[in-house]
Amino acid sequence: MNPSELKRFEEFLTDFVRELNQVSDERGVILVEGKRDAIALRNIGYKGEIVRIASLKQRKSRGLLERANMVVILTDLDREGRQLAARYVRLLIHDGIKSSLEYRKRLLIASRRTFLHIENLRRFAHLNKDLI
Repeated sequence: MNPSELKRFEEFLTDFVRELNQVSDERGVILVEGKRDAIALRNIGYKGEIVRIASLKQRKSRGLLERANMVVILTDLDREGRQLAARYVRLLIHDGIKSSLEYRKRLLIASRRTFLHIENLRRFAHLNKDLI
């Protein structure tokens, strides 16, 4: 990204995290692939519940999803992440749980494919101060 694209992406990301926090306030939960993805979301200022795919067999994680008004799926932006997202949308629908890929799609468009892994959002941890 050139400097002006980076500035636009940082502005997008600040608004994006605010929106995710608002979804969380309305009993939303984010579903990510792994621990580093969850850490990256915390680093950029997300304060709500995060469930990792690896932890879905745990009762606590399953309960968070079942009680959620919305599950925001934020798998990686690569082919594997797209396949995982499609799989979990189907599973959540089967379980009667509302889910959204909207935020994942918006992140993909805004990032202009300059990064494909959610864990790379940690590069933008300096934006966290703007969310307080």
